[in-house]
Amino acid sequence: MPVPVVVAIGDSITLGVGDGVQDARGDVGWAAHTARALGAATYLNLAANGTRVRDLHGAQLDAAIAARPDVVLVTAGGNDVLRGDFDPIAVELTLRAAWERLSGPGCVVVTVTIDRIGLFDLLPAAVGAVMARRVHALNGAIRGAAEATGTLVIDGATVFRQAGRSAWHIDRIHPSPLGHRAIAAAALERVAPWWAAVAPIDSPPVPPRTTERAWWLMRKGAPWAARRSRDLIPQVAQAVAHEMLEERRSRLRGAARA
Repeated sequence: MPVPVVVAIGDSITLGVGDGVQDARGDVGWAAHTARALGAATYLNLAANGTRVRDLHGAQLDAAIAARPDVVLVTAGGNDVLRGDFDPIAVELTLRAAWERLSGPGCVVVTVTIDRIGLFDLLPAAVGAVMARRVHALNGAIRGAAEATGTLVIDGATVFRQAGRSAWHIDRIHPSPLGHRAIAAAALERVAPWWAAVAPIDSPPVPPRTTERAWWLMRKGAPWAARRSRDLIPQVAQAVAHEMLEERRSRLRGAARA
C-alpha cells in the first residue's frame, strides 16, 4: 500500500505549540498526528513561530515544493490578525499564490480556518469585538483562496465547538493536546478520498497538573507576553482605535445621506 510524503508549513499551530507543556519542535501538534496516522513515508515540518502569511513565500514554500509532497498541511493567518497592518485582501492573494504553487498533480493541500481567539474574550468587549471581526475577515480570505485553488478547508470553529473548552491550551491562543488531535481527526476525514489512515491518533495525555501549568505560565507564558507586549499590545490598541474610528465615520456618512 502506498504511503504519502507529508509536509507541514505555517505558524506555531502547525509547529505544535499547545500540544502539552513541552517545547514544540514539529514532532507534536495536529500536523504530526495527521502524518503519523497516515503512516507517512516522510514527514517534514517546516513551520515556525510567528510566521505570517507573507512569510510562506520563502524558505518554507521552496523546501515544501522540493520535497514533492503528496499532502501539505497548513495553518497560517493567526499572526496576521494580531498586526496593525492586517489586510484580508492581501492575505487572500498571498495564500492563493502559495497554494497555486503547491497544488500540482497528486498533491492535496489542507488548511484550517481559525476560531475566535479565546485570549481576547478576557479583555474589554471592544477589543474582543474587533478581533472577532478580524478573525471573520481572515477566514473569508482563507476560504476564498482555497476555493480558487482546490485547497481543502477544515472549519476550525466547528472543530473547537465540538471538542469543547478543553480544546484550548493554557494560553487560550493555541489548541490544547485535545484540540490538536481534534484538528488532526478532521484532517484525516478531508484527505480520506486520497489517503486512508493506517493508524489511530493517539489519545491526549493527562491534562497538566496545576504545578505544571504554573511552571509553563512562569517560564513560557510570562516571557512571551513580556516580549510581545512591546509590539502586540500597541498594535492591537491601534487596530481597535482604527476600527472604532471607521465605524464612527460610517455612521456619520449614513446620517449625512439620511
